[in-house]
Amino acid sequence: MILICVVSGIAAIILRTKPIATAIVLIAFFTAGMISVQVENSGVRSNRIRSLIDNGLVATDSPVELEGVVFRAPEPQSEGMVVDIDTSNIIYRGSDRSVAGRVRLYLPQTSEPISSIRDLNYGSRMRVTCRISRDDAFQNPGVRNRKEMLDRIGIDATCSVKSDLLVEEVSVESVFLPLKWIYDVRSNLIRIFQRELTQPTAGVMIASLLGNRYFLDKNTAELFREGGTFHILVISGLHITFFGGLLLFFVRLFTGNRWIQFVVTTSIIWSYTLAVGGDLPVTRAAIMFTVLLFAYVIHRNGTPLNSLGGCVLFLLVLRPSDLFDPSFQLTFVSVGSIVVLAYPLIEKLRQIGSWTPTQDAPFPPNVPKWLRRTCEIVFWNPDAWSVEINQHVWSASLYRSELPEWWLRGGLQRGLRYISEGVIVSLIVQICMLPLSIVYFHRVTVSAVFLNLWVGFWIAIGSLSAVLGSLFLAIGRLLAVPFFKTAELTNVVLQSAPEIFAENGWASFRLTAYSGTGTVIYFIYFVPIVLLAYGLAVWNPMATRSPKSRDVNVFSAAGAAVALLAILLITHPFSSDRPDGRLHVDFLDVGQGDSTLVTFPNGTTMLVDGGGRLDYRGKDGEGDDFEPDIRGIGEAVVSEVLWQKGLSHIDYIVATHADADHIQGLTDIARNFHVSKALIARWPSDDPDFKAFADKVRQRGIPFEFVSRGEAFRFGDVAVEVLLPFADERLNEPWGNDQSIVLRISMGSRSFLLTGDIEAVAERQLLGGGGTLRADVVKVPHHGSRTSSTQEFIDAVQASQAVISVGRRSPFGHPHRDVVERWQAAGVGVMTTGERGMISISTDGRELKVATFIP
Repeated sequence: MILICVVSGIAAIILRTKPIATAIVLIAFFTAGMISVQVENSGVRSNRIRSLIDNGLVATDSPVELEGVVFRAPEPQSEGMVVDIDTSNIIYRGSDRSVAGRVRLYLPQTSEPISSIRDLNYGSRMRVTCRISRDDAFQNPGVRNRKEMLDRIGIDATCSVKSDLLVEEVSVESVFLPLKWIYDVRSNLIRIFQRELTQPTAGVMIASLLGNRYFLDKNTAELFREGGTFHILVISGLHITFFGGLLLFFVRLFTGNRWIQFVVTTSIIWSYTLAVGGDLPVTRAAIMFTVLLFAYVIHRNGTPLNSLGGCVLFLLVLRPSDLFDPSFQLTFVSVGSIVVLAYPLIEKLRQIGSWTPTQDAPFPPNVPKWLRRTCEIVFWNPDAWSVEINQHVWSASLYRSELPEWWLRGGLQRGLRYISEGVIVSLIVQICMLPLSIVYFHRVTVSAVFLNLWVGFWIAIGSLSAVLGSLFLAIGRLLAVPFFKTAELTNVVLQSAPEIFAENGWASFRLTAYSGTGTVIYFIYFVPIVLLAYGLAVWNPMATRSPKSRDVNVFSAAGAAVALLAILLITHPFSSDRPDGRLHVDFLDVGQGDSTLVTFPNGTTMLVDGGGRLDYRGKDGEGDDFEPDIRGIGEAVVSEVLWQKGLSHIDYIVATHADADHIQGLTDIARNFHVSKALIARWPSDDPDFKAFADKVRQRGIPFEFVSRGEAFRFGDVAVEVLLPFADERLNEPWGNDQSIVLRISMGSRSFLLTGDIEAVAERQLLGGGGTLRADVVKVPHHGSRTSSTQEFIDAVQASQAVISVGRRSPFGHPHRDVVERWQAAGVGVMTTGERGMISISTDGRELKVATFIP
């Protein structure tokens, strides 16, 4: 590889005047990049925390004692704080060893007046006892790899601490005092926003200004995601560019010295970058801004595309693996689309609309009349023309469309110009980002073109008001209150438009992505975009001759190709596998919960339960109303698995009962997928988890159907029988474990028994209800708890395989050892999703095929 790189480089120099030199240079860069990635990956030391866990020297989810130094200010959150430490020692199973690497600690909230957690700060040397973790919590195809996510943010492992008694501050190390001051200012601002603003407004301001998203509530965050404006809440290149440009503008008011402008602006930008945590996306943006500003200082203002290319190469030299980082790709594509498409297009439209006769362009733009008149409405400036004509000895009269004086000299034209340019930029970025939006977010935001302008404008006003309020608070609270009230008002206004779009289903829609060989379409999508960029670059609207018909045809074909490929990406007609005539049952790994996908031989799909987390608010609805922005199991696990299978439509969703770990995820499924029907057995309207599910199903226009024992469905050769619950009139009663929907699915001589969370009472009902319970595969009731799987039930089922849906570490001790032993004593093979990941079993009616995500 090194030899190819060196030879290619030398050949490119020798043949630099030949056309083939470009291809040779690309080969040299490609091989150099591969070498750099290999060097980066091989450079991980053997005593790094990540290496110890990956090599099995330290078991994941095992108790350890860590010692290290807090390398940046602790990050407060609603239920505690997040602390990142540079580790120096680890004690594992009595053995003490020196280590390196960064570990993220999640520490609980404490109300104790004297607490070791409360005293932690930047530079604290601490010792903590915790369970260290690095592996994926949910083992399913399509679910994001946790190790890769941690490696991208420079974190080796995470630890959760349940008590402040397990944390000890050993000493305080010497720190860089200016950086400590920056951290203290940020922490103080967070406290001020929390105290002076309502929770929703404080969450938005803390996220968008200070980079802490732990106070952002779930509903607000989802509103921004649906509208395609969530990136505004994430400190990124947009914030750095806006803030840096604003700083440069003010500094230039006081000095014309470019070096002073550079030093002052970059110092503040880098202080802000460090204050918000110095995460990689923010650091990349700061580096790019610094490089571009330095070029301005030394009077080397190259083309924007060359500047972007130089920044990208510099960043990849520092960290080659960033090429595969979604955040890097999103940044590069968004900025690149602005540089090569949006900015040139706006400039040429401005040339058309503001044209005046010059030596280089003596004739009007050679464009269609409708385009010229439209551009004149937006860009024509009569004052600039008056100044220019007075500088010449000749005079001229230019005909312009009949535009009223109040339009040309008022603020309306300027407002329309800003809006038009914003819409062009937003639309082009959305078009270019389409493949990445689908692959990484499974979302197409049709409203983002408008909402980006709306939210961006109002959040800038709100952020400025919040900052000014914090400054005036030092003088007197009376002076600060109007600014905080303005921030509150702007937060309400900025969310009003996204709410209208979201409530009416206009904001966005979710869809699957191509996988395997189908992913090549995402690369093909950018080919006509590159052709469009080239055509835009060579287009001269001032040329006296009309463009060649060949160039026009190529440009038109490229535009049509982009539209056709976009349709293929959105409709994804080839994303899912064709029906193979087999019955497939996939038991998903959703931790402590249940979710089973049934795919019938004709392609019909049925999702039985959707997993979920236990409701921390309790069934009575009491507790803190604040719900943090944490991806639910239905969104982060079940939806990802379904999208990986190429699905955007589910025919039936079945809620076996109303427990959060079964029904909660179905709310996300109803939101993310087109669902034909929802099957339920009761309507416990007082249950918060069921209410959330029912509200979303009704909002999406999905019909409900009540089912009970004796009902049956048929899908080709497959029969689905409802064995429980028995029909009764108490539909509004609580919907607990023993009222779970139990399904028996049969094809040929093979059958599956899906039991929900039934316990001994319901098992006795099944045994006394008549009919057969025999099944080749049974989903063990209630996660293998000791209150279920009675010996009589096991004997009646006569299964050959038993699947227990349970996490690797159940908070309830599931599955109980006695239960597992009873099934095994009956000659049943027992598998758990926590140990094997997603368990897939299929049949053609005769044979059974079993596959597990973890072999």
